[in-house]
Amino acid sequence: MARTEALARVEKMYVEGFPDPATATVDDLRNAYDRLFLQFPLPDGVESVEGEVGGVPVLYIAADGAAKDKALVWFHGGGYIMGSARGFQELGHTLSRASGVTVVLPDYRRAPEHPFPAAAEDGAAVLSALVSEYGAGNVVVGGDSAGGGLGLSALTTVRDNGGSLPAAAVFISPLLDLTASGDSVDEFDGKDIAVSRGSIGNVGDAYLQGHDPKDPLASPLFADLRDIPPALFLVGSGEVLLDDSRRAAAAIVEAGGSASVSPYDDMVHVWPLFSSILPEGIQAADEAGSFIRKNVGL
Repeated sequence: MARTEALARVEKMYVEGFPDPATATVDDLRNAYDRLFLQFPLPDGVESVEGEVGGVPVLYIAADGAAKDKALVWFHGGGYIMGSARGFQELGHTLSRASGVTVVLPDYRRAPEHPFPAAAEDGAAVLSALVSEYGAGNVVVGGDSAGGGLGLSALTTVRDNGGSLPAAAVFISPLLDLTASGDSVDEFDGKDIAVSRGSIGNVGDAYLQGHDPKDPLASPLFADLRDIPPALFLVGSGEVLLDDSRRAAAAIVEAGGSASVSPYDDMVHVWPLFSSILPEGIQAADEAGSFIRKNVGL
């Protein structure tokens, strides 16, 4: 399938995969979101394993041959409202295959039942516990969309609490600024089929419930980003959230760290979720995997 045909197919799946948000319940949206990604099954012989880390339920996903003593903790997207470890297990397997490590998918608490800072607290608890269990040099943290925000806020929280930080961080299309202040928000609003200024506002309302969106735990773009481990940001070139990655990477570098942004032409939001359709999804996962392997010594 040609790239343009594959991308059109994925865009159609995004657009047609959700009920009308004006009338849908939270459960309707959550079920639709999980259905969208559960249509991509795990390979035969691969099963997720339930567990608990830092008091948070998780799923472990290990591709054939993946190291059991090295881990990538991956926080799923869904605007702090939708998404689940089960719904993201195929992405977890893709990242495990590419990186050669076990992927840990937390089922952190979601809004609106559990507003800010519940998700941020869960993220920090999981990261701290995994670093203690596996050793800092054997752990990488990452996430997509709102999960990317959780991953970055977890890093700053663990650091501020005096804990050891993981070896590296990987983010795909991260949502890092709930104030929607990036230039790319206006540039691509109405063109990005998955994220808009309005949807960022809706996510912020449900998650923050009146709390200041500039709080660094909610919008880690505004956090002190010193001592962040080497970070890789993967983002579509036409995404509303493009500047979240650009600005965060620049802030990490300005604070003395190492960070790079890898833009993918025309890719939809968190396109590696569709790796079975989009070759660029496999390419991005492999880029992330190479970065992870380098930083954990594989």
